[in-house]
Amino acid sequence: MPTANPKPIEFFAYGTLKRNRSNHDLLAGSRFIGKAVTVHAYGFYLGPDEQSVEDSSIPYLFKEPRKGDQAVKVCGEVWEIDVLTLKQLDQFEGHPNWYQRAQISVNLDSGENISSTMYMMPGQPYSHLKVITSGCF
Repeated sequence: MPTANPKPIEFFAYGTLKRNRSNHDLLAGSRFIGKAVTVHAYGFYLGPDEQSVEDSSIPYLFKEPRKGDQAVKVCGEVWEIDVLTLKQLDQFEGHPNWYQRAQISVNLDSGENISSTMYMMPGQPYSHLKVITSGCF
């Protein structure tokens, strides 16, 4: 008896995994669903990529902003990925020790509200990070 294909996973990319960004190749073979914005506002920051030897900056998304910082709705893209891709993304993002996977609600450009998986930093934002007030990286 053949096994059914697992249900695809909706994944929200807000940083280097988006189209035309440095790590987008990790989503090769995945289906683009659409541009989206988070329903809730988060702490969204720009800072050095502590996992890279290059002098590059990446976005950091936290559940809550630092005290006094503006929480923002985050712009990104929703992709339909499979379980293998999710496992590869977990490894790339250092889940659960670096980034942690979370379920959030996003509004697609089409107006549809869906639940999506994304990666979020645990804890509090670091003092050296700069707020991305636009919500778009």
